[in-house]
Amino acid sequence: MMWTDSELDQALADQPAGPAFSPEARARALAAIRAASAEPRRRSGRAWWLAAAASVAVATGVSATFLSGGPAPQASAAAVQRLEQASSGSAEVTVGPGQYFYLSIHSWGLDAVQTKSGKYLDVMQENVSDLWIPANRSDVWLMRSQDSGRHTWIVGNDELAKAEGDGWILEPGKPTERQGPCADWDGHQIPTLGGSPDDGKPCDQRIGNWYEPTPRFIAELPTDPAKLYDRLRADNKQGGKGDMLKMAAGVLSSGDASREVRSTVYRALMLMPGLDVTDNAANLDGQRGVALGAVDGTLRQEIVIDPDSGSYIGNRSTTLAAGTEAWQGVPAGTVVEFTSVRTAVATKIGVAPR
Repeated sequence: MMWTDSELDQALADQPAGPAFSPEARARALAAIRAASAEPRRRSGRAWWLAAAASVAVATGVSATFLSGGPAPQASAAAVQRLEQASSGSAEVTVGPGQYFYLSIHSWGLDAVQTKSGKYLDVMQENVSDLWIPANRSDVWLMRSQDSGRHTWIVGNDELAKAEGDGWILEPGKPTERQGPCADWDGHQIPTLGGSPDDGKPCDQRIGNWYEPTPRFIAELPTDPAKLYDRLRADNKQGGKGDMLKMAAGVLSSGDASREVRSTVYRALMLMPGLDVTDNAANLDGQRGVALGAVDGTLRQEIVIDPDSGSYIGNRSTTLAAGTEAWQGVPAGTVVEFTSVRTAVATKIGVAPR
């Protein structure tokens, strides 16, 4: 059966929100459907559906790559559209000899304590960290970090904290500065707790992990999106979708992840069930992007990306239910953590690029 222009318009209108259809895109979609319906009737319904679905995907800006081989996307249509857009982004930080990959992390996180009288205190605290990673990882790294002392109360106030003897929660931490080759801070290989497959290995032989990827770790990641998604699931010992997003974010924020690697990560995330666009105008520390989130129990975990450039901007966590135990009194819809990430190339260690 031939679709009329009005039927096509209605079919396109029923699709999830996306960019406006240009006359050219609409004409291509209509031509594809007309061509499909004009073929002999012996074509199966499934084959016709694939042709029609592919034409609608083209019109809405959603990749039809998965329709013709490989698993279909499980994320929402809006999320797939944004991830497809980000996968084509050209942003890349290239570090040359003698230079440093600069990573600035500005975070706010919820600290919770119970006072001696049984009252709960919940406060958002600010931390700022700066990291300089040399092009030659065996050279000296530098990390500076500090709890600024800036805070925002969710439950409680300064007066209650001081009266209950818990004013320490408001005290800014002392600034720390650590340095060492290969991020062996002050001569000690990190991590040291519980051992690691990398313990005692030379810098260039260390495997790393999703949260702290090394060049070797990234080089050994699958280049096929479906296989990369399977690897994410297999390595996700916690089992939550939020953990998978944070694992992916570790690679996305790495100076060793090329544009091609980042593109594969974005396409792998298309396969995550339940991933959706939760904020089309997310603002993390003045950086605007699109938030993609999934639900883990009573939390919604999100990564924020700039779909135009393909850059990873940061992440945030939001409560979906009223808090209990240490978070008692924290209302649903509260942002309990957010991290803003900036990357650049530095020409001198310890000097932040402008």
